[in-house]
Amino acid sequence: MLYSLIVINWQALLFNSFWIVGLAVLCAVLSYHHWAAHQTKTSFKAQLNQPSFLVFFWLSFALVCVGLAGTSRQLWETAIWVVFTGVSILFMAKAFIAYRSLRLEVGD
Repeated sequence: MLYSLIVINWQALLFNSFWIVGLAVLCAVLSYHHWAAHQTKTSFKAQLNQPSFLVFFWLSFALVCVGLAGTSRQLWETAIWVVFTGVSILFMAKAFIAYRSLRLEVGD
């Protein structure tokens, strides 16, 4: 048998999938909010200030940071990406709280 399970670096595959999924989420949320701006006849900038956009933006940024932290070769580089991951999770939580309070105000 020419190939075995040892040939695939599963750790690299896992961490690279994080940043790929993060960029896919970012592209999807940008596309959706561009479409929503067109449908509601509002500016794209106004859509980007919505908490629904910010939650997914920071989620995608956290996924990219996790992927880059996992593929880093230097300890200092990994530490920087871990700090960025923590900051993005904090901002995502803040945006999620704003989104939940907005939903409760509307009564949905």
